[in-house]
Amino acid sequence: MTDKSRRVMPLFAYGTLMFPAIIKSVIGRIPHCRPAVIEGYRRLEVAGESFPGLIKENDHKVGGLLYLEISEDEWERLTAFEDDFYELVEVTVLCSGADMLALAYVVPPSRKSVLSEKTWNPEFFRANQLLHFSIRQPAVDRLEEEDR
Repeated sequence: MTDKSRRVMPLFAYGTLMFPAIIKSVIGRIPHCRPAVIEGYRRLEVAGESFPGLIKENDHKVGGLLYLEISEDEWERLTAFEDDFYELVEVTVLCSGADMLALAYVVPPSRKSVLSEKTWNPEFFRANQLLHFSIRQPAVDRLEEEDR
């Protein structure tokens, strides 16, 4: 993925980055976003962790958010946050009734073994894990009200 293509593509977030306090703690702001769905992928819990991984798997679909207008600096921060655990790949998502190209951090097939078979539930995360989620970047001490 070239730097230029990163500058023009939105981010499809399907896990912890869907929560305003987390995306803000990583890139310093909450970008404009829209609900989106990706087909042919499954969102699973990473074994022993509170965050998910997205893996290519037919007959599944995953809801998330499409963050628009991500700057080059913000892509660098996002990639540092996600580290080399994920691969940044181009995907097609359904947003506002139309297919759109986006970038998503997915678990490569070679790392599928780190995933459990349990579907990651964002509402469970919000209710039970968000307050204790340890971000691998300097984090905000207080979660924003909309995340609670």
